[in-house]
Amino acid sequence: GTHVDLSHLAATPPGLTVEIRTRLEAVEGKKLVFRIEADDGVDRITEGRHERQVILAERFEARVAAKKVTP
Repeated sequence: GTHVDLSHLAATPPGLTVEIRTRLEAVEGKKLVFRIEADDGVDRITEGRHERQVILAERFEARVAAKKVTP
């Protein structure tokens, strides 16, 4: 992902199940914008957006491999 913006709206005590929903809201070239909401069955606990970029996996893996330091 390239950006995450979530608001903390409520705390969830141990034992409750959290349900997370995402929806793809926009495609802007290679950028994907998702809406995120989560609740614990009592309250909405977070909401916000997450952005991701479509990438070429081979190019990404090559750049990550180039950063590895060998002892």
